[in-house]
Amino acid sequence: MPPPEPDPLNIPDAAAIAAPAPAPERGLARLRQWFQDGLLRRVFRNASILLSGKTLAGLLSLGALAVTARALGPELFGILILIENYMRLVTGLAKFQSWQAVIHFGAHCLEQDRRRDLQGLIRFTTLLDVASAVLGTGVAVAVAPIVGPWLGWGPEVVPLAMLYSVMILFTLNATPTGILRLFDRFDLLATQSVVTPALRLVGVCGAYLAGAGLGAFLLVWLVSGVVGRLVLVGIAWREFSHQGLMAGMSLSLRRLVKPHPGLWRFVWSTNFSTSLNVLSNRGRTLAVGWVLDPAAAGLFAVAREFADIIHKPVMHLGHVIYPDLAKLSAQDGLKSFRRLMVQSGLVAGTAVTLVLAVLIGLGKPILALTVGDAYLGAYGVFVLLALASAIRVFAFPLRPALVAAGRPHVLLRVQLVLAVLFFALLLALLWRIGLIGAGIAAIAVVVAEFGVLTIIVRRWLNRQARLSRPD
Repeated sequence: MPPPEPDPLNIPDAAAIAAPAPAPERGLARLRQWFQDGLLRRVFRNASILLSGKTLAGLLSLGALAVTARALGPELFGILILIENYMRLVTGLAKFQSWQAVIHFGAHCLEQDRRRDLQGLIRFTTLLDVASAVLGTGVAVAVAPIVGPWLGWGPEVVPLAMLYSVMILFTLNATPTGILRLFDRFDLLATQSVVTPALRLVGVCGAYLAGAGLGAFLLVWLVSGVVGRLVLVGIAWREFSHQGLMAGMSLSLRRLVKPHPGLWRFVWSTNFSTSLNVLSNRGRTLAVGWVLDPAAAGLFAVAREFADIIHKPVMHLGHVIYPDLAKLSAQDGLKSFRRLMVQSGLVAGTAVTLVLAVLIGLGKPILALTVGDAYLGAYGVFVLLALASAIRVFAFPLRPALVAAGRPHVLLRVQLVLAVLFFALLLALLWRIGLIGAGIAAIAVVVAEFGVLTIIVRRWLNRQARLSRPD
């Protein structure tokens, strides 16, 4: 009789569930045992390095947003936020997420010591970055006069939106980000992440003291964003040279794709998948501005900024864990792949619960102290967005796990269906019950995604376990 098949997600059996709950000491011992795993320690070490910079960057960003919101008021602040989200939406739709290809295929190149192929991969992804930046800039500038009236932009605002769209031309950060993550230089990423928010905070404080208007604040946001992107490009290429990979690097366009079977499919799949994610994240703010008004978009932006105190670490944890999952996939390390995914999700999800409770309990005083009483109407939707972000913490390994397993097309199909359902629900709720509907829609789509991706990943792990079992 064959032995029972192991459960890839380590779900306890009925006997284990019926057994008495372990004492707190046993739970702590299990947690300590988990952190004896070198992979889990490395993921959270890299995460702590990255998040140290991201935490400071988040506080600086929050400060810049608070100063901007107080200076402009809900109406003008909402217009600025709509312009920012318009630019980011076009950027996300046009930009290839080439950093994922750098890590996925670059991990194989490093594992097999294929130096030339890695150089060709970097040339290929850099070309994608440049082409998408040029295309995105052209589209954003051309479309701004068309969408402006729908979003409440007057004739004097449209030229500002067109100027702000120039930032897309400097969005060449995908390949540099992939290079730094591939070589575990999360310390450099943490340092670079502070540049833009620090410059932005200094700039908006100056604009506030000078009594400047919307145009000056947009210029500050534009210049700080451009400088931050250029700094990232510089430090990444310096690291690439430090790794000895610039030697013999040619500009030839031959044999860029052939050494990496499936590269085009991977690139298009991850691009569409991320584009759907960007559409959901940025499009919802634009939807609020369209269905309601710019002032409501400003309230929603404030609620999202505070909820992102939970959400942004999740995003960065996914970026941190992805290189290790990609390397384990390249090495056929299924058992470690499964353990790293499950344990990291549980640890991160448990840790964020306390943060969620504090944010909900102190939400109104924090809003009043930072952005002012005019934005207290954001509290209700903030609570719902924070709950959605907390749920996403537990599920954060699922997306990078599918991509690392070479299944981005599966993730794409799931996200496509969920995006359609989400926007249908979002628009219906906004029209019916107002701003609070955006928070309800966010929770609904996060719960649905968690359930569907859990089923898909579990089935994939089951199949891989059967294939790796000796006959």
